[in-house]
Amino acid sequence: MKKNKKSPNEVSTLRVYAGIDGGGTKTDAAIISEHGDLLASASGRATNPHSVPPQEAMAELLRILDLLFSSRMELLSYCESICLGMSGIAEDQERQWITAHVHDYMMKKKKAAGSTTACVIWVVTEGEIALMAALGQPHGLLAISGTGSIVYGITPEGMVHRAGGWGHLLGDEGSGYRIGQRTLQAVMQSHDGILPPTALTSLVQQELHVKHVTDLKQLVYQPGWTKSSTASMARLAIEAASAGDEAARTLLMDEARQLANTALALIRQCVSFYTAPMALSGSIFRYSSLFRDTFVQQLNDIYDSQQVVCLEDAPAPAVGAAQLARQKFRLAESG
Repeated sequence: MKKNKKSPNEVSTLRVYAGIDGGGTKTDAAIISEHGDLLASASGRATNPHSVPPQEAMAELLRILDLLFSSRMELLSYCESICLGMSGIAEDQERQWITAHVHDYMMKKKKAAGSTTACVIWVVTEGEIALMAALGQPHGLLAISGTGSIVYGITPEGMVHRAGGWGHLLGDEGSGYRIGQRTLQAVMQSHDGILPPTALTSLVQQELHVKHVTDLKQLVYQPGWTKSSTASMARLAIEAASAGDEAARTLLMDEARQLANTALALIRQCVSFYTAPMALSGSIFRYSSLFRDTFVQQLNDIYDSQQVVCLEDAPAPAVGAAQLARQKFRLAESG
């Protein structure tokens, strides 16, 4: 866990706010002070109940909260609110289920710590916390390419529009999963002679410790092979593309264009989106300049006024979630 060196006396004069970035591969958490200082952070496994069983996702979420507060229990007493940005959560029933569990958890922990103050819980989209982190506001456009993919458009009034995000069976164009899947497929197509030799073959064999390409069939169809296992292959495509491998470059550029088309479809949903800034989030945008540049070019070919923001030094989405918790708490308190 990372933390700064603020003393308990300093913390006691402040309210603190927690944020969760719950994804399909990993989850990050952060606590900030009233002034925005990062006080603590923690990470863990997937908490998306559509990627892992719901009870397993909730157990991991509560474990991460334990880890977040464990070395600085004084923060627990001063935590006014928690904002959870959870990927894949779209239904009110799902939000209520998460809210109830986290509320009960915080009530028990605060009581054990001798605190009687309540902690307000908000469950929002992954888009809102990423926009808050990248743009300093929870509205605008956001394209996410991580394990999955989705494009959000959020108006200043709080209306949420979305395109994509239909999961690995129905969509996820331009996602780590889709890129990873196509990486494995390219290896097999190269083996069959459909594609020319590719550096992806040796990279995949080394990564998965398989002697023969044909052994991949047995490996990927085993129950232990997960969605995250497929998505992890995207890193190999990015590595090969950076070294000039044509098969890797082709699939990355193609997936970037498909995600850009999803973004263009979303922009057409609302006239205000034509000039709204767009933030880029997720590991594929972060680690593949080819993917990022192709995506931006596809947008600019049609909407050259689109302001695309990809801030590598922007706060993490978990910090954006904590910032949004602070903003929402202040608004609720003043209202």
